[in-house]
Amino acid sequence: MSINTALIQQSSAAIQKLGTKVTEHFYDYMFTHYPEVRSLFPADMTEQQRRLFQSLLLITSNVDKTDVLLPYLHQLGVKHIRYDVRPEQYPIVGKCLLATLKHFLGSAWSQEMAESWIGAYNLASTVCIEAAAEAMKPDRYVPITMADVP
Repeated sequence: MSINTALIQQSSAAIQKLGTKVTEHFYDYMFTHYPEVRSLFPADMTEQQRRLFQSLLLITSNVDKTDVLLPYLHQLGVKHIRYDVRPEQYPIVGKCLLATLKHFLGSAWSQEMAESWIGAYNLASTVCIEAAAEAMKPDRYVPITMADVP
């Protein structure tokens, strides 16, 4: 599956005009269809919605710049360790993102755009999952011992 970066950037420009209304819809959709993930998020979603919106804009505006995108996705994957995000939860996010994009893009949403977003999301989630797995390898973790106590 090829990723048409121009279509992703085009849809991103449309989403940018809508602001956090997009991420609010995304979370409402996700919590309605996948209530089991609600506990991973804070009660007040205002800051989370803003962060997701900023992340979407950064990712979509750099979808064709791997030198910017890959380090960011790596960092994002490692950061999600502290929230106890599991690999099996990434498809939930992807499905909800696609449903949200389709909702807001309306007639501009096409088969090619959907396939490009699927490809881009699968690539991004793979980088995040692999970065988290690498960061959690036992040889990366050095527990403190009594010898470390001053």
